[in-house]
Amino acid sequence: MILVAALVCGAFGIGTSEFLVMGLLPQIAASLSGQLYRRSPKAAMATTGWMTAGYALGVATGTVVMPFLLRKSQVRAALIWCAASMMLWTLLTALSPSLPVAITFRFLAALAHATYTGLASVVVARLLGPNHQGRGNAVVIGGLTAANLVGVPLFTAAGSGGAWRVMIGLCSILFAAPVVALVFISLPALSDIPHAAVRARATTRQSLTLMAAITLLAGGGFAIMTFVAPISRWSEGSVAVLPVAAYMAIFGVGMNAGNVIGGWAADRAAGVSVVCFGAVGITGTVMLLLRLWPGVTTGVGIAMMGILLGGVNPGAMVLYMRELPHRPRLAASLASGTANLGSFIGSLAGGALLATRGVSAAVAGGFALTAIGLLVFLGRGSPSGRSLAASGGTAAERTS
Repeated sequence: MILVAALVCGAFGIGTSEFLVMGLLPQIAASLSGQLYRRSPKAAMATTGWMTAGYALGVATGTVVMPFLLRKSQVRAALIWCAASMMLWTLLTALSPSLPVAITFRFLAALAHATYTGLASVVVARLLGPNHQGRGNAVVIGGLTAANLVGVPLFTAAGSGGAWRVMIGLCSILFAAPVVALVFISLPALSDIPHAAVRARATTRQSLTLMAAITLLAGGGFAIMTFVAPISRWSEGSVAVLPVAAYMAIFGVGMNAGNVIGGWAADRAAGVSVVCFGAVGITGTVMLLLRLWPGVTTGVGIAMMGILLGGVNPGAMVLYMRELPHRPRLAASLASGTANLGSFIGSLAGGALLATRGVSAAVAGGFALTAIGLLVFLGRGSPSGRSLAASGGTAAERTS
């Protein structure tokens, strides 16, 4: 179990470094875009949001590029390379002299993200036994969600005084655990990723529609969470109830709950699981827009965004593995890849709306992306030819 703990620690590092940027967005903007921040804090934060967008674009790029580059590497070597790469580029992010350099380093750090989480999920699923792909993914992603419960709130609070470089630098140390463990501990017999059970191969159109749906669902969540600092202040109204660090902790609770439930549900009815979590995300954006009770609807809305982002991933992982059995390494990385492509799109959309139309428009944009993603998913054809809206999930999805 030391190996599992080390792999989860790597995911904890991914989650902490990725979401910490959102929690410390004002401090990073003031440091790297000082002149713009003094003139227009909202514009500076929207520009600094490119650190999140650049990371998300790196994950999406790495989803396609890294399986190709590491196609001849054994799983163990690929995981070591991925963890070491994230450690290096995260450390260099902390030393960045300017915003463009920081964005570049976040992009490079992200290239190995999807491959690491995908391969680590497969290793853990193999250790858990057959038919546990959803729970294997949930265990690894549990490190990422735990980061939002523990690491991100603590690091956000510690870095709120301006020490954001120290906090991001500390994140890089977390990637050392999987590197050391994989060097000294042998993996179980695993020549490559096993093909997931599947009864009917998805068409290209169905696979692309699935990718689009997951991307949009995640995009809605990240359009909100990338700018959680200004959105939480706006949603509270005239009375400031909780600090941003507290809202990041609430988000972490929701993400952990979503991940635990999602891992269990994904091995039973992956399609239905995705639909339910999408509906939760839509409800969360509505709660933020209502602004009825200062702090209450804000906290509930942010918690629901965490449930959406934590719960969709295991279901997406199972669906990708079942529908793309002929490309298992690509399938294993697609859940993180499309989620982070959604992060990229959501960050851009949310930032543009924040800078031009204000905070309420950014929240409305998150609602629109999530709603469209859910509609796309409901309308996609399953490999058996029936829509998920009609069937509630295919037989292949219900059988682990």
